Amino acid sequence: MKHNLKYILIVIIAFAVQVNLAAQGDDEPEQRNWTLNGYVKYLQTISFQKISEKWMTDNLIHNRLNFNWNINNNLTFNTQMRNRIYFGETVNNFPGYSDYIDTENGFLDMSWTLFDASSTFMVSSIDRLYFDYNLNKFQITVGRQRVNWGQAFVWNPNDLFNSYSFFDFDYEEKPGSDAVRLQFYPSFSSKLDLVAEVDHNHKVTAAALYRFNKWQSDIQFLGGYYAGSDIVLGGGFTASLFKGGLRGELTLFHPQENFSDTATTLVTSLGYDYTFRNSLMVTVESLYNGYGKKSGSFNLSEFYFMQLSPQNLSLTRLSFMTQLSYPITPLLKGTMSGMFSPNDNSLYFGPSAEYSLTENLSLDLFVQYFTSDTPIEQGGRGCFIYWRFKWSF
Repeated sequence: MKHNLKYILIVIIAFAVQVNLAAQGDDEPEQRNWTLNGYVKYLQTISFQKISEKWMTDNLIHNRLNFNWNINNNLTFNTQMRNRIYFGETVNNFPGYSDYIDTENGFLDMSWTLFDASSTFMVSSIDRLYFDYNLNKFQITVGRQRVNWGQAFVWNPNDLFNSYSFFDFDYEEKPGSDAVRLQFYPSFSSKLDLVAEVDHNHKVTAAALYRFNKWQSDIQFLGGYYAGSDIVLGGGFTASLFKGGLRGELTLFHPQENFSDTATTLVTSLGYDYTFRNSLMVTVESLYNGYGKKSGSFNLSEFYFMQLSPQNLSLTRLSFMTQLSYPITPLLKGTMSGMFSPNDNSLYFGPSAEYSLTENLSLDLFVQYFTSDTPIEQGGRGCFIYWRFKWSF
């Protein structure tokens, strides 16, 4: 499969280049039935455990191509690709790092390493590849796509198909799933959503969600079968409270095997956000994860590289988050976030600043600092400083 996908990549890139060249000579772009856009980013990471000890430096060149083709009034084709070149000390010190980056969670293996040298490697992956068909109140989507059922800001127990990390700020588009999706819209404020997905382990997740608006709130209920092992039931909502937004999600997981002899596990999150008149936005959120540990030590490597899923949104039972966001100027946005878990006494602190240089150029700075009661030698502390330059086209 990977061998064939290399040729697919070559064809897609060649096609994109030809489309882009043709666009340069198109006098009437508004008549096109396709779009091609994307970005190129350079991200440098400086990391250390103690500021007085050795610092590590890593680099990432990240390109994205988004192609959308409106075949006719009802049918659309969409494909999106990530191309990433890594180089730096982590590549030098950890030979298996490229294998970790080249991990594919979808049923189709559409991620591969184009080259892997001692100090650098390049990984290309397709995270969107689908056909979308609309007819009256029905919409069917087939292929690798984003299925977002979450309501909360940080932790989404209802998002059975596309769990993502709050800390992965550089992947704005978030992962996709190899799925078939049927959506039916009975009214302008309600939707029935049926999704079936197969992952890289050939495990099936199939679920239905019904969303509607009542009492000036968006309410949803879901049920189905998760990852070939669990029966799931859940629900979520977004409502207005004191002129702010109240959001919550709850999902119950019960093993299919030995159904009567096993216990149901609860994962739930609750959050609130409020924007003041001066545009200062405050967000708070909490998570209860029935699969998490009640006590123990914090390990940064385990935390940073854990495989996320709705059953593994955190390592601990309880987590709390708060975030402040403020537009300092029309071009400069500042954010301050923090997270705490009482189960392992771990604390996260993350200030950031995003500055728009021009309409399609930005310069950003992010800091992620983790600390806990666990000794540094056992991975109890670490700091990551990122600066990023992004050009969109």
